Amino acid sequence: MVFSLRSLCFFIGSMLCAAGVQATNDGLPEQMTFCYENQNYLPFIRQAEDGLVVEGKNGVLTDLVIQATGKLGVKAEFINKPWKRCIVLLQSGEVDGIFAAIWQPEREKWGVFPKHQEQPDERYKIWQVNYQIYARRDSALDWDGKAFTGIVTGVSAPLGYVAEKKLQQLGVKSRSSYLPADGLNLVAKHRLDGYVLESSIGDYLTRSEGLESDVKPLPIPFFSADWYLPLSHRLAKKYPQAPILFWQALAEAREAHGEALKAAYQGD
Repeated sequence: MVFSLRSLCFFIGSMLCAAGVQATNDGLPEQMTFCYENQNYLPFIRQAEDGLVVEGKNGVLTDLVIQATGKLGVKAEFINKPWKRCIVLLQSGEVDGIFAAIWQPEREKWGVFPKHQEQPDERYKIWQVNYQIYARRDSALDWDGKAFTGIVTGVSAPLGYVAEKKLQQLGVKSRSSYLPADGLNLVAKHRLDGYVLESSIGDYLTRSEGLESDVKPLPIPFFSADWYLPLSHRLAKKYPQAPILFWQALAEAREAHGEALKAAYQGD
């Protein structure tokens, strides 16, 4: 069965009402504010027009957050900012959560991640992803899963991402960092050897930028990871039960509707 975004959201809303989901603010704030990057990264996020976020129009991750907070009876507010600004706002407690982030030990100073035995609890991830290396179709750049060959100008990734850190550690990072659309266009123009990006977003951008004839992902992924939605230390301190209740609701929304949402946005 193929769902349009409108029919899918109507279906989800009908199911929630039929199930008799009631708003319950026991141990929860009345409102939670989330920050996500101000870029169009379909199928996962779409930059909201004038800050207006509507379920069914703003990407898989935003819709899952709306569903999770709705199930808990919490009002969700969203803001779009550059990724590093979202991090600063989370650290200061000015927003309650940011999405999406890969867990790293040093990132626990940003906020609270779901943990089990000192490791990230994959049950409560928001999504599982592969990061691909995008190169020109006629490029000599190659990646064997451990090392690069054919490096001339370097490989780039979005500023502040784990991918950028890994490129730096391998000694192949380009001198500058670029936003994804800019980076992919530089690859197409022979000015950058490669660009690392989550595969669904990278495929979307190569299509939307008209680069499919020039740019391709290399066969072996750069790395795989789980995305999480860290919450602020301030929220966790004030509402100690809120993080686990939210992450559980988020996981339930992902398991029930995530793949259908992704398929709908990829056909959008």
